[in-house]
Amino acid sequence: MRTTARDDVLGALARGVDVLVIGGGITGAGVALDAATRGFRVGLVERADFASGTSSRSTKLVHGGIRYLPQGHVALVREGLRERTRLFRLAPSLVRPQPFVVPLYEDTRRPLGVRLPGVIRPLAPLGIRAGLFAYDLLAGQPDLRHRALSRVAIEERLPNLRTDGLRAALVYYDGRTDDVRLTHAVLAAARAHGAVAANYAAVTGLLRTGGTVGGAVVEDRLRGGTLTVPARFVVNATGAWGEQVAALDAPPPFRIRHSKGTHLVLRDGAVRTETALVIPETDDGRLAFIVPWAGRPLLGTTDDAYDGDLAAPRATPADVDYLLAHANRYLRWPLDRRDVTAAWAGIRPLISAAGGSTAALARDHMVSVSPGGVVSIVGGKLTSYRKMAEDAVDAVVARDGGGRPCRTADLVLDDTARAEAARAALAAAGVPAATVAHLLEWYGGAALALAELIRAEPALGRPLHPATPAVAAEVVYACRVEMAANLSDMMFLRVRLAAIDVDAAAHAVGGVTALMSRELGWDPPETTRQREAFEAALARESGWVAPPSPADPGRPRTAYT
Repeated sequence: MRTTARDDVLGALARGVDVLVIGGGITGAGVALDAATRGFRVGLVERADFASGTSSRSTKLVHGGIRYLPQGHVALVREGLRERTRLFRLAPSLVRPQPFVVPLYEDTRRPLGVRLPGVIRPLAPLGIRAGLFAYDLLAGQPDLRHRALSRVAIEERLPNLRTDGLRAALVYYDGRTDDVRLTHAVLAAARAHGAVAANYAAVTGLLRTGGTVGGAVVEDRLRGGTLTVPARFVVNATGAWGEQVAALDAPPPFRIRHSKGTHLVLRDGAVRTETALVIPETDDGRLAFIVPWAGRPLLGTTDDAYDGDLAAPRATPADVDYLLAHANRYLRWPLDRRDVTAAWAGIRPLISAAGGSTAALARDHMVSVSPGGVVSIVGGKLTSYRKMAEDAVDAVVARDGGGRPCRTADLVLDDTARAEAARAALAAAGVPAATVAHLLEWYGGAALALAELIRAEPALGRPLHPATPAVAAEVVYACRVEMAANLSDMMFLRVRLAAIDVDAAAHAVGGVTALMSRELGWDPPETTRQREAFEAALARESGWVAPPSPADPGRPRTAYT
């Protein structure tokens, strides 16, 4: 989306809306879509880029939360599985079934996070199977039932999995997605229903009429200046910042505990990942996974209480060592730091409970209404974004007098026919099959627009770097259609080069910069500023690269670390 189009969005916000959504992650996008489909005039503002917080730093899973079953959170699991199944139907290209293997070993003490007394440890496989039967029953999808795997099947699916001491291996199903692309798909659907959304628009205060909140003061962080946005209702969907934004009206009745989760991206081939692997036991009692993402194995996650800068969580060398050590307990050929191509951390906003570790907190969500009428939706997880949005807008509707039912439960985000049309158009444009598969999984039917860009300018079909699946057309599309504004966002959040492989990003940044300069009209000083800002951001995000030691030379360091 060009600057003139962004000006139109800001103008629409200044004229006023019915519902102002604060927060441009997956939950805010969901609220905007839900409210717009109920007939409200909707505006959304995001302080940075869309999906720049937790919504770009998840484990890329759409799941019921199997570890919550033994904790007794049956309603939470049922809700997650219901939403997972719904997304399989409403966005089949963007959210896909993913098989997971759970290996169970003789020395496992806490399978799936459940501490077992020694006397019943021999019965663990039966207990896990019972839990998976319950998971299947709650999911209600007979074609995605769990089953046991033979040794031969294990060798075929996960040849690097350690088999000594292996008592059983079970495969079950959840879903995978790209969190950023799902967020943009929901935002696109919201815009199609009349919502307007602006990134780099930060709320600095609230407007009041008497004791009631009637909008917000918004700072334009791209061009400077402020604007007032009148609104009948304000929804706080800011995730990790939820408590701070709610406090703009009054001290909130909830508390958020922040948990940092680190993920490692591994080199292609480090672990075979058509089937995801569950790391069945960690020292802090949670699960970790190795899952496929962007053509690479993704290993995560940690769970550590966090009280640092919410906008700048960082993966550390200790995080990297922790994850590698846990994965290596179950692998025949161990991983080391040379296998890590990128690492990043995200913040989970957990509704506070008294005492205990953040690993023990479930991913429930809640809706709170402040004295001035600000509706806050807090907690939750990627999978439950639609239900969270429904609950938040229900609170808005209740204040408005009722009579506007939710319409998103059956609202298609990306239909199969449009995705197949995109597949045919990409093939006709001469796009290689592997690139077609990547574009369909990340963009679904929206890849039709990318096919048209490539047809008009064939050079846009070229990969940005041989090590990653992104192509040049994605840069142009992000600038023209999705309000991409700066180089760092493009590299980390849009084409994801810097989140997949920091060395590849360092080599590809010149080409990406040239494309953005062309699309956004940057002059040489601005181009230089953007390049320097990206290099500084890449250096900050690369702090996980530990100095090599004589005993372990580590992976090669990039020019920015």
